[in-house]
Amino acid sequence: MAQEFKSILVCLVPADDGDGGATSAVRFGVGLARRFGSSLTFQAFVPRASLPYSPIGGFAAGIVAEENKRRRALVETCAAAARAIVDEAGLSCVFDLPDLALDDLTERFNQQSRLHDVAVLDGNNDLFESNRYAVEEALFNSGRPVIVVPKLGGNPAPQRLAIAWDGSARSARAVGDAMPLLQSAQSVSVVVVSGEKDLSRAAPASGLISFLERHRVKSEFVRLDAAGGDVAEALRQHVRDSATELIIMGAFVHSRFRQAILGGVTSSLLQNTPVPLFLAH
Repeated sequence: MAQEFKSILVCLVPADDGDGGATSAVRFGVGLARRFGSSLTFQAFVPRASLPYSPIGGFAAGIVAEENKRRRALVETCAAAARAIVDEAGLSCVFDLPDLALDDLTERFNQQSRLHDVAVLDGNNDLFESNRYAVEEALFNSGRPVIVVPKLGGNPAPQRLAIAWDGSARSARAVGDAMPLLQSAQSVSVVVVSGEKDLSRAAPASGLISFLERHRVKSEFVRLDAAGGDVAEALRQHVRDSATELIIMGAFVHSRFRQAILGGVTSSLLQNTPVPLFLAH
């Protein structure tokens, strides 16, 4: 059996409805921790508002102070909601609720991520629009995989998994990091999407299937065509057709600059995924 997830970090953010309830990432992270008997850490990722130069200094400072007071109250409410779910699951956890500006907060989260097996974050569900930044920073700078959970949630014990395989080093890393999930799945599909880039020099899917067999994971090969080069939509359609519960993929295979300018499969799925994404860079 592959090494299980023994330490899980959950990024704690207020849901975009602003009521301070537990988000999908919280529920998924607790379910994953209960499944593997993992230690569980929550770190709030709500950046402290700062005050740019203003000729109306005192008035503006008062507004920022009130905003930071509101943000702090939301963090405490989110932590209380997460604590209730943890207690109901019979688990223990650690809360880290820093009150920091974005840069310092990000560095703290990256440091925490490096000391956990996996980080769990919300997808497109974030009141302060900082969670996407946390996802990208964790992928590029933590050295650990992340699980991004959509607003509708997901199954922390997924039985039908899809590997989005392009033969890259990042795809290989994602497969290795996800082995605890792969080994307990009922079905695994190795999905190759043609029509977006040249895969002739990539590590072949047949080799991946043999690799998985050596790790006691049975899988099937699926080839998809990307209509108009839209790989993300091809993957979403496969999820709908096959009742897949989790996608495993390498993230941001192209440069970060190219992703920012042109978009890409990772960016598209982060914006709109029907199931949780297990990502590694």
